[in-house]
Amino acid sequence: MTIHRIVVVDDHPVVLLGVRQLIDAESDMTVIGEAQDAASGIRMVGELQPDAVVLDLRLGDNASPDVCREMTTTAPRTRILLHTAYEQVEPLRACLRSGAAGVVFKDESLLVTALRTVLAGEEYVDPRALDQSRDPIGVPDSDELVERLTPREYDVLCGFAVGKSTREVANSLNLTENTVRSYTKSLLTKLGANSRLQALAIAKRLRLLP
Repeated sequence: MTIHRIVVVDDHPVVLLGVRQLIDAESDMTVIGEAQDAASGIRMVGELQPDAVVLDLRLGDNASPDVCREMTTTAPRTRILLHTAYEQVEPLRACLRSGAAGVVFKDESLLVTALRTVLAGEEYVDPRALDQSRDPIGVPDSDELVERLTPREYDVLCGFAVGKSTREVANSLNLTENTVRSYTKSLLTKLGANSRLQALAIAKRLRLLP
């Protein structure tokens, strides 16, 4: 069994402890390093080359997009998962543009799911980040739907909206993963999106999702 190696970067010791305990409780994940500031985190990720890093959105005076960019440069195969208690959209957008693979809010319910998704090479956005009370992440100025989604494309979109991975969507719909990837590609084109994160946000704004 592959053991995924995780680094956690957060300036709150209590959060570090909680995240470590949550991850180490999983049989296929282990925390191999912790850091409480951006410089130490960047250095540790570069040295250890972990499979993923759980990164606090706010680390003192450091700009999170810059931290993401430096980690991506020093460890291009490491997947960055933003871990935040804040709902400001622009910093999240900037981090996603700078190489982060996903975002999850700070509670225990979705962290492991989010980690598994980004470790599988996919993007993850906490479903709560798509709430209509917030400005959706990554939505372009245009809200035009290029072409109506087919029922299967909509099923795939709904699966992603509740945080399912490609494999989980495939299993739930009795499809192959390659078929789900094909539907994903077509729904991205129809929504005018460049990523799954952006597609979910556009769909939310267009009221295609509840």
